[in-house]
Amino acid sequence: MPSSPPRGPMPMDLSAAAIETMASLTERLARAIEDECETIAARQFSRLKGQIERKLQVVGAYERQIALMGGGAVVAADPMARARLRDPTQRLREAMSLHTVRVAAARTVTDRLVRSVAEAVAEKARPVLGYGPGAALRTAHAAPAAMAIRAEA
Repeated sequence: MPSSPPRGPMPMDLSAAAIETMASLTERLARAIEDECETIAARQFSRLKGQIERKLQVVGAYERQIALMGGGAVVAADPMARARLRDPTQRLREAMSLHTVRVAAARTVTDRLVRSVAEAVAEKARPVLGYGPGAALRTAHAAPAAMAIRAEA
């Protein structure tokens, strides 16, 4: 009985140059994310805008390279690509994990700061009117204070 031809597209061998480009972009992306993490840890937030813009350029090049190589599934199916990209991809995953933690921590600090400012504003908005029963201070009841912050991405 003759064997049937394989179904679906045949896997294509990726060029060494394409794999090296992908490895380089993966390493550059990991470094960009690591730089952002260092900036967040140092609380130098004014530097983030430029870093994010540069990172987005690398992300665009990374996505274009994957598309040129036939997509993530094709890259993952290539043994040479898997071997060469193992370490850079691990570095990228670790950088992304650290980035998630650093951004969450910075957001928590920011949220607490905003809440403290809102509470201080609300406290100032409730003047003391005098003394009530049992010599307790009587204050005006103000509606909860709300604040909006304009964030530029």
